[in-house]
Amino acid sequence: MAVELPPMPSTLSAVLGRPFWNEGRAPLEFARLRRTTIPLPPGDGRRVVVATGYLAGPGTARPLATWLGNAGYRVDVADVGRNTSTSTDAVDRIVAALEAGDGEPAVLIGHSRGGQQSRVATQRVPDLVAGLITLGAPVRAHLPRSGPLRASVEAIRLLTLLPIGPDGDLDADADYEHDLAAPFGVDVPWTSIWSRVDGVIEWQACVDAAAESIEVETSHVGLMASVPSFHAIATVLVALGVDR
Repeated sequence: MAVELPPMPSTLSAVLGRPFWNEGRAPLEFARLRRTTIPLPPGDGRRVVVATGYLAGPGTARPLATWLGNAGYRVDVADVGRNTSTSTDAVDRIVAALEAGDGEPAVLIGHSRGGQQSRVATQRVPDLVAGLITLGAPVRAHLPRSGPLRASVEAIRLLTLLPIGPDGDLDADADYEHDLAAPFGVDVPWTSIWSRVDGVIEWQACVDAAAESIEVETSHVGLMASVPSFHAIATVLVALGVDR
């Protein structure tokens, strides 16, 4: 079903940034998640690959991985570190995690920048992705428009030019930007989960014409560890299970 794209906020609004104080909700969201049992369809050994976001680190995937693992899914966290290298390098690492399944398609779940990169990875190796779930992923713009966030990203991008900087080829990111801007165009079910109270990412940037859209009410961090987000992910996994 086609999704109508909402207009992006004004440039001035974007530069000033999102209401970051909304991220103060995250500890309470996680505490509620720990007290709540959210049912999942049996995983039966099905593979899930998780890609974490900018500056996040693999530890942020632990609640999600534990929840999925307890239901019988085999979870691998893509080796993107804190996701501070170039997008091209991160996509290569996500693809490597998918390829580690010896040809078995995996459900790919990506948060924030990791979700944006997961969209491109899916376009490049669609046969290895059984379904794509993005969480607060800005798929309508490669680089953030928020002033402070953009400044930090640009600083790290410049560090890739130094021997002590993170891995990555800035020139190769032109191909990444092309793929991100292109229509999704592959036969892989994709669901974008996002929140209007996201304190980091413009929620409008998370809506794509090719994706099913699920709105939840949670912080940006909470998209990886909250009751509303996990309920939404469970709904998608049920739907994907029908087509297994």
